[in-house]
Amino acid sequence: MKALSAAVSRVPARRVRSPRATEGRYLLAGCLALVGLACVWLALRLEDAVSRFDTLAYLLSDPAGKLALLRESLLIGGALFALLAGLALMSWRLASGGLGVFLLALAGLAGPLARQCFAAERGLEESLIYRLRGLSDVGLVGGCFLLFFSLLPGILAAGPGRVERMASRLVRRSKSRFTEMLPAARRALLAAAALVAALLVGRGVLKDFPNSSDENSYLTQARIFASGRLWVPAPPHPESFRARSFVMDTQNGRYFAKAFPGWPVFLSLGVAAGFPWLVNPLLSAVTFILLGGVAARMLGPETELSALLLFGATPFFLFNAASYFNHPLTLLLLMVFLAAVLQIHTAKGVGWAALAGASAGAAFTVRPASALLLTAPFLAWLILRWVRERRWTSLLAALLPMAACAALIGIYNGILFGAPWRTGYQAYDPADIRPGFGPDNFFITGWWLVKVALWTLPGSLAGLWFLTRGRGVREWFRREPMEALMAGALLLHVVGHLVFQNKGSNEYGPRYYYDGFGFLALLLAAGWKRLPETLGGAGGQSKMRRGRELVLSGALALTLLLTVPLLLFHYSDKVAHNRDVFTRVEESGLSSALVLLRTGSGRMPPGDLLRNPLDFRSGVVYARDLGQEASRQLAALYPDRPALSYTYDPYRRVSRLEPLKGEGTP
Repeated sequence: MKALSAAVSRVPARRVRSPRATEGRYLLAGCLALVGLACVWLALRLEDAVSRFDTLAYLLSDPAGKLALLRESLLIGGALFALLAGLALMSWRLASGGLGVFLLALAGLAGPLARQCFAAERGLEESLIYRLRGLSDVGLVGGCFLLFFSLLPGILAAGPGRVERMASRLVRRSKSRFTEMLPAARRALLAAAALVAALLVGRGVLKDFPNSSDENSYLTQARIFASGRLWVPAPPHPESFRARSFVMDTQNGRYFAKAFPGWPVFLSLGVAAGFPWLVNPLLSAVTFILLGGVAARMLGPETELSALLLFGATPFFLFNAASYFNHPLTLLLLMVFLAAVLQIHTAKGVGWAALAGASAGAAFTVRPASALLLTAPFLAWLILRWVRERRWTSLLAALLPMAACAALIGIYNGILFGAPWRTGYQAYDPADIRPGFGPDNFFITGWWLVKVALWTLPGSLAGLWFLTRGRGVREWFRREPMEALMAGALLLHVVGHLVFQNKGSNEYGPRYYYDGFGFLALLLAAGWKRLPETLGGAGGQSKMRRGRELVLSGALALTLLLTVPLLLFHYSDKVAHNRDVFTRVEESGLSSALVLLRTGSGRMPPGDLLRNPLDFRSGVVYARDLGQEASRQLAALYPDRPALSYTYDPYRRVSRLEPLKGEGTP
C-alpha cells in the first residue's frame, strides 16, 4: 500500500527530460496515433469491411441506423486515440494510464452496448458473441497491465515493500536453485511441466477435437498414411462429401488432403500407436529442452529461465502445443536448425552442417514457406562463409539433405497433383493463397502483429526495442550475429506473410507466426537482459533491474491468473459448440447412421465437419445436405442405417438432429 500510495500521489519535480524519455514518448505517441488512424480508415471503409462478414450483413440493411452508429463509434475511438497520442507527448505515464482506463471501460461496456445498439432482431449471432468476449478479455487484461505500468515509476521511487521483498527473495532462491541444477535435469523438469500442461489443455479443454479444417486434414491424411496409402477412393456423389482442405479428385477417383506431407507422415506414427493426441505435446516438450540449451549457450545460464518463461508461460505456446496443427513440428525442426548453426558458428564440424541441412529440409516438407523464410538469412550467411573458407565438404553436407527433401516433395506432388511444382493448395483452390500488396494485406498483417502482443506475456515485446535500441545493424551483426540473423529471419517471415496473406480461422493466436516463436522468445530474453545497460545509465542499473523484475513478474501473474483462465473458458465453450453435431450423434446412441448437414455446427461450416471413415461406409457418415433429391439419392446408398438431418441455430445456440422424411426417430 505504501508503494501504491506513493505512485498515485507523488508529483515529480520539474526536470529536463532525457533523450531516452523523449524517444519513448515519441514511440508511444506514434503507436497510439497509428491506431487512431486505423479506426478512422476503418470508419471510412465500413461498408466494405462489414460486407466481408456474413454475420454483420444485417447492418448494411440499416445504413442510417446501426451502421451509422458503428461508424460514429469508430470515429470517436479514433479521436480518443489521437487525444492519448497527444497526452503521450507530455507524459507517457498519463497516456498509459488513460489507455488502461479506456480498455477497462471497453471491457465492461462492450457486451451491453453491442446488445443494445447492434444486435439483430434475433439477438447476437454466435461469432459476434465470441468477438465481443475477446474484446472484453483484451480490455480487462490490457487495462490492468497498462494501469500497473503507469504506476511503476512511483512504485520504484517508493522502494520495495514487505510483499515485494518476500516475493523477490522467493524468486531469487528459485532462480538460484534452478541454475544450480544440472542443465539436463532443469530442462527436463520444465519440459515435463510443459507436456502436462499441453495434455491438460488438449484433452480437458479442446476435447481432443481438431478445431479447424486444417487440423482435420492433417489427422485424416495421417490415417491414410498409417493405412499404407497416399489416398483413398473418392466416395460416390462426391459433391456431398467435398470437405474444406481436401482434394476431391473426381477424374481419377481419389480423395486426400491438400497439405504438404511432412506433418501427416510424422503424425501417422501417433495414429499407428493409437495416441495421435500425444504427438504435438511431446514435440513441444522436446522443443523446450532445445530452447533451454540454445538460450544458455547464447545468453548465459542466468537468462535461460527467462527465455523459457517468455516462450512457455504464454497461451500462444500452450494452445498450439495442444493442437493438431503442423506448427509445433516446424518450430522444433527450426530450433534443431538453430542449434546446429550455433555449433557451426563456434566449431567446424561437418556433422553439424549435415544436421542443419537435414532439419531445414525436413521443415520444408512440413511448411515450405516458413522453412524458406526463417532459414534463408542463416543459409546465406553459412554459404558465403563456407565458400570464402573453401569448406566444400560442409557446403555439400548441408545442401544434399535439403535437395533430397525438395526432391521428395517434387515426387509427392508429381504423383498426387500431376507435376513436381504443383502443390495441393493449387489443386484444392488456385485462388486459395494469392500474392498481393494492397491495403487488406497491411491491415491483416497489422492485426496479426497485434495478436502476437495479445498471445504473449503483456509488455514482453518491449524486449525487441531494448535489444535494438542504440545499435547499428553492422555493429549488431558483428557482435551478435545469431541475434541479428534471427531478427532478419523474423522480419522476412512477416514480409512473406504480408505478400501471401491468409487471415486464418479457428486458430490459437497468429498461428502462421508460431513457426518463428522460438527465435522471438530468444530475442525477447536478450532484449530484457540488455535493459539495465540500455536505459539504466550511471547509477540506475539496479533500479532498471528491479523495474524489469516487476514488469515481467506482473506480466506473468496476469497471464497465468487472468489471460489463460479466460482463454480456457472461451475455447471450452467454443469447442463444445463446434463439435455439437458429433455430441448429438453420440447422445443418440447410434453406432451407424448417415448425417446430412443442413448447416454447420457452432462456428464451423459443413465443409469443416465432414469427418468420415476412410471407406466412407463404416460407422457414422457425414455429408452435405444438397437438397431433397440429392439427399434421397444419397440415403439410398446407405439403406442399412437411418438418415438424419442436422441443423444449428447460431442465435439461440441450439441444434436439432431429426430423421429425414420416412425415417425412424434416432
